[in-house]
Amino acid sequence: MTWAFNDLKANKGIWAGVLLVLTVTQTILCATGVSMGVNDYYLGVPGKTGEAAKHLGSGLALVYAVAVVLGCLVIMLTLQASIRQRRQGLALLSLLGATPRQVLAFTVTQVFALTMMASVIGLALSPLLAPPILQFHSAVLGLPPVLTFTWHNFTRSALTGLAAGLITALLGAFLTLRDLRTMIPVQLLNRAGAEESMTKAKSSKGKLLFLSAMIVLLLPLAGNVYLSQHGLAAMSSEQIMTVISLTGNGSLLAIILILVALTRSGGSAIGWSTRVWTRLIPARSPAWKIARSQAITRSRGKAFGSSVISLTACLFLVGGLLAAGQTSTAGMRSLPQLRGLSSASPMELLAGFWAALLITLVGAVASFAISAKERNLDLALVSIAGADRRQLLAISALDGFILMTTGVLVAAVATLVVGAATAIAFLPLSGSFHMVFPGQFLLALGVPIITIGSFATLFSARSTLQKPAIATIQAAIGE
Repeated sequence: MTWAFNDLKANKGIWAGVLLVLTVTQTILCATGVSMGVNDYYLGVPGKTGEAAKHLGSGLALVYAVAVVLGCLVIMLTLQASIRQRRQGLALLSLLGATPRQVLAFTVTQVFALTMMASVIGLALSPLLAPPILQFHSAVLGLPPVLTFTWHNFTRSALTGLAAGLITALLGAFLTLRDLRTMIPVQLLNRAGAEESMTKAKSSKGKLLFLSAMIVLLLPLAGNVYLSQHGLAAMSSEQIMTVISLTGNGSLLAIILILVALTRSGGSAIGWSTRVWTRLIPARSPAWKIARSQAITRSRGKAFGSSVISLTACLFLVGGLLAAGQTSTAGMRSLPQLRGLSSASPMELLAGFWAALLITLVGAVASFAISAKERNLDLALVSIAGADRRQLLAISALDGFILMTTGVLVAAVATLVVGAATAIAFLPLSGSFHMVFPGQFLLALGVPIITIGSFATLFSARSTLQKPAIATIQAAIGE
């Protein structure tokens, strides 16, 4: 166990990113759990207060459930990125005689210790965050702000939220390290060999999950065919909505399945995406060629993939739901009984998924920071090869540009797939293929994200270039 805590000290920069994700996840789950406890307390109160509590209950439960699922996913991605940066240490530990079970125990101990620290922070902040959460959800639903914070049920609600966060963190650690139990120590020292071996094992599972998501998205097709063949003109709007609502939450499940599929086989999918879209750029400058080559190589790795998938999850979660909701609404509006139907706005979706969006955004930032060591090493090697300072800064800015653009494009393509599948599912009602793509939403968020990512790698390179290249290489290899 001494090695586990020494590793926390030796790799403070890497573990700081993991701690950031754990802290945000624990704080959100604990604060949301406390908010649910306050809401449960007011359920038995008669009048407007009890009615408001009934309306808020389902919304808070949705926020909590999606935050648990996305929290587990982001923790797993962040741990994958951290393990990639520490693979030499893990390999040497195995060569010294540590069994896979011991390596798993060491890392779980580290995650448990960091989760306990995050739990203390979450427990302290939850009484401060619960009232704004209740007020925010009340405002979105148009309810009066009658639910005030109370300490009733606080202990039970807070401990439930902390327990959910702890289980989420440990589950993410276990799922990450389960893949390493079959790895040979020498493979861990070999970057390409380790990544290729692990990616091949996950590719088939990712394809199966993606196929499952497509099936879920097309489930409304059966209900819509039934409606089109059983006298729609004689049905009331309530009867039609009863049939359609049987698969009403399928789009959310499909989006989560696609995100998990990206996590399982993200190396090959993201590597292919990076290679294809960068090939379409007709730039011939040496800086672009080097940045593109480095990005394609790193796109197969966990650090690059973790940043891209977390960023994709942040955009795709809302973009996919907007595409599915607006496309299905357009299909249902073709019926005379449902002409006045409206779909959820971006603000209403944010009310249900703000916690998951915050977790995925922090996960993208943490994975990006964890991979800084690898980017600095590549920059130092290019510097020794003869590149001047201006070229190195250009390569760094393009590195961030490629990474962020890949995440935005993957989210856009995934959103397009969800919208197209939803349009096919509602063909029996609309009679024509009509898909709504939230391009303005993705553009409004994608451009600032790409700009910030480019400047972030640029400023990171400026600080790295202040040190001699040989010092950066020595620090990277542990000398």
